[in-house]
Amino acid sequence: MSRSRLALVFLGLTASLLTCAISVAASFSTVVIDAGHGGFDRGGTRGNIIPEKGVALDVARRLRTYLADAGLRTIMTRSQDTFVTLDRRVAIANGQRRAIFVSIHFNSAPRRGADGIETFYGSPRAKKLASLIQRYAMKTTSGENRGIKRARFYVLRRSRIPAVLIECGFLTNPQDARRASRPAWRDQLARQIARAIIEYRRS
Repeated sequence: MSRSRLALVFLGLTASLLTCAISVAASFSTVVIDAGHGGFDRGGTRGNIIPEKGVALDVARRLRTYLADAGLRTIMTRSQDTFVTLDRRVAIANGQRRAIFVSIHFNSAPRRGADGIETFYGSPRAKKLASLIQRYAMKTTSGENRGIKRARFYVLRRSRIPAVLIECGFLTNPQDARRASRPAWRDQLARQIARAIIEYRRS
């Protein structure tokens, strides 16, 4: 077999393996929902206009409802205003099979003008999920689309299942904080994140 023929065969096998990996990553029945912070850990900085822990938990609870309605099994790393260590959050995620991990957070910055949504992923197999969540979440705001980024946050790098973390707006920004304080907006955001997860599962 010629060298060029071997190269074509290798490329074909690589593409097949990649397609298989993406298919396996999207084949899941459980979503681990991680509401950031909690308990004594309010999240963010002193400059936050409203506490992060409460709005993150509310979005996570609403997301759980929408995913359950779609037939997905959900597990919350916390469902009350309690503190859960990062190790415990990761242990909950890694204890699941055929699952994905979605962490809900809100951002903060020294510059009050910083705004918008961004989504982080921990491994290449979670990139598509991050992209879908970012695209759907941006339907809820006219703020900046800060895109998706690979990151080494503890819960992302230690999770053995596809893991993403969404920052749903800057609580140091008056407009983002005002939006986050509205239950109707938090419900809309949870609904859009759920739609992204459902589309990811169907892909």
